[in-house]
Amino acid sequence: MTTLIDLVNFNADGSCLDAGAWLLALRGGEAAPFHRWLVLYVELRKKVVLGLTGATIADVATFNPRAIELINEHPEVFELIVRPFSHDIPLLRSRLGFLRNLELGLEIATRELRDVTRFYLPPEFMLTNEQVALLDERGITGVAVNAARFSHELQQRIPDVPYKVRGLDGRTLNCLPVHGILTQRYLDALHVHDAGPWCTAIRELGRDRLVSWRDGESSFLLPDGLQRERCWLQGERGVERVHLRESREDYVEPDRLPDRAYHSYPVHSFTAWMKEFRMLGYIGRIQRLEEELPDFDVDELALWLQAINSDVLSAVEKRSPVVALTRSPDARETTSYTLLRSERAFEGEEYLVILEALRLDRGRRGPLERLLRSGAPHAIKLGARRDSVARVLRME
Repeated sequence: MTTLIDLVNFNADGSCLDAGAWLLALRGGEAAPFHRWLVLYVELRKKVVLGLTGATIADVATFNPRAIELINEHPEVFELIVRPFSHDIPLLRSRLGFLRNLELGLEIATRELRDVTRFYLPPEFMLTNEQVALLDERGITGVAVNAARFSHELQQRIPDVPYKVRGLDGRTLNCLPVHGILTQRYLDALHVHDAGPWCTAIRELGRDRLVSWRDGESSFLLPDGLQRERCWLQGERGVERVHLRESREDYVEPDRLPDRAYHSYPVHSFTAWMKEFRMLGYIGRIQRLEEELPDFDVDELALWLQAINSDVLSAVEKRSPVVALTRSPDARETTSYTLLRSERAFEGEEYLVILEALRLDRGRRGPLERLLRSGAPHAIKLGARRDSVARVLRME
């Protein structure tokens, strides 16, 4: 029997997930879509490894604390791993910025969730080799890499077995390769209400152990998304799901890897986030502000965490996906469906402009107060996350 580790990136700021739609998915207690999504895994006894960003945890703890309770009540189903607070672009972070984002994500996770495995799932599979060393310094035991996200040449060189990836200063970190084809086969299964594409991929890979990676918010972007997720889970065959903590991997040391293997963490392409350079000025402004990060107060820190989210760029630079969906499990014909990108760039610009104003004059709090009073969904998220960050800072 093939064992499967199902790694889930859950980013509440995904570029196709409108802020208002996300809040609706959280509201309603046990009737809320997010809570019902978690219940699927409990009812069907499907083990899953959840990588909730700190911002996502803050939202869930604020607007659906029952979902946090459900996760904590079922450690046999849910394994939680370490994520940063903001799903950012790590290649753009300074040393201090990376550490601040990481530490806030870890702090909120350990405050709200009962047991967190110290395995790190990097946003966008982006890491510098300095960051590999920083993770090792802070007791992170492992990290994932997805060869399918890199160039053809690198795909041939990234090891396909668990190995120790080299970081700076002579440090290494356990590195778990993801089987990239399973990402698309999961989406295919959702689109057609049928686990067939997923099961076929598992069978054709023919491995004793598989590691999948997917976006947890995917089913929240589709009509009847929870039904689609249920069809996929119920139809899954040929695997035994396990948690990271149950998997006893033999990580290959760097000196035992082939000479042609890529020993350090590969540098991810930035093309998809800067295709037409429309956000180049935005990035420059963020990086200038990050130099002042040690002096940020809680409001400024919360705004910065919102502004650095990778999906501010994705929503602008990436096209809206168009997929072919069946209307029901019994349907054979497909219809075209467009997953529209959100207006996250507007939200990011508002956070950025307010942050710049506060850095010039902290007494100028009018724009921030007006935003928080506006009732806009992205303002509601900001308020909840600011409060969560404030609680973490009081603990330090």
